[in-house]
Amino acid sequence: MRHSLTGLVLALAATATPAAAQDVWDDAGGIETAATYEAAVIAAPDADESFLYTLRGAFEANFVLGSGAILGFRSSGGLDKDNPARPAFSGIIGPAPAIVSAPGAFSGLARGASPGDAGPRARLETGYLYIEGGYGELRAGLDDGVATRFFEGAPSLFRHAALVNPTLDPSGQVLARTDHDLTGPSLKVSYATPRILGVRAGVSLTPEANASGLDRDPTSGPDIENAVEVALNVSRRLPRSGVRLRAGAAYSEADAAQVALPGAYDRVETWSAGGSVEFSSLAFGVSYLSSNNGLAVTGGDYSALSAALRMTFGKIDAGLEFVDATDDAAQAESETVGLSVGRDFGENVRVVGGWQRLDTRFTGNQLPLAPSIREKTDGIVIEITLSG
Repeated sequence: MRHSLTGLVLALAATATPAAAQDVWDDAGGIETAATYEAAVIAAPDADESFLYTLRGAFEANFVLGSGAILGFRSSGGLDKDNPARPAFSGIIGPAPAIVSAPGAFSGLARGASPGDAGPRARLETGYLYIEGGYGELRAGLDDGVATRFFEGAPSLFRHAALVNPTLDPSGQVLARTDHDLTGPSLKVSYATPRILGVRAGVSLTPEANASGLDRDPTSGPDIENAVEVALNVSRRLPRSGVRLRAGAAYSEADAAQVALPGAYDRVETWSAGGSVEFSSLAFGVSYLSSNNGLAVTGGDYSALSAALRMTFGKIDAGLEFVDATDDAAQAESETVGLSVGRDFGENVRVVGGWQRLDTRFTGNQLPLAPSIREKTDGIVIEITLSG
């Protein structure tokens, strides 16, 4: 499958124009390369895990064909020390219920008596070929799907320890993700149209979601196969006011099954939408996601809503964030709120500090006298990021 996907991209490059194959190496600029990195540490004295870190890097090489199209390769990977019970967001949460539930195909969350204990994890996140020109962009290889790539949502000062779509989760209780990542960094083919009047559309096909990433591990739940994602993205700056508008919407579906639990899963369907408005010193936005979690029985849906506001005062940013999430299969729901302040020091260092409160409720518990268990945590979170 890998060879056929690679061949598809190379074939498109060769047929971009009749003269393209002859002029591949004639560009005076030659092959261009670029490398980036990001390192971050999270300190949360009152959380379940008081110290977490991530180190990530990316590399890109490309050259210009005679037709003007760009043919290239991108790869990225990293090392994370995340919450050991919740690596890549998925995992066992809360107390064991009276009836153990199967993990949702999208959320990857389940209730049980034995939470995970994962240590630092290193992963290859992306590795794909691409060709980009006047007809759009085609990618093939290990990559995120268009539903994730076209995501738009509420602005957060935290790059890694946010209350929605977190890269690192000190509390181990964040239940919300709206970034619509169903397939993780699995092998796929994606096509995206050119951006016309700020609008771009795309589609991704993933035969098997069998690759575990740092932020999404589709292998923690049922087998996900034959996944199709379609997405739309809008990014436009109003010429007179300078206001930036962003929006994204996506739909995905795939086959879900697990040998150990025959009949427990069916087709997983997920949709999401979000957007933001950005002024010179003010930005706000929302995002929402809903999924049937791929469970054959009713009552296993997952949903998450995020809303945030960011204000800028000189060199200081201030933010307010509210998030709500419900996982019916895991019989859990959560409401979280956060206040944060951040500042950039030069071009490479960013420091963000904030207060986060998580209120999670678990139902369907084993004790008849305690049908609902409530867990509240709050505390300070500090994030320091170095990038280049």
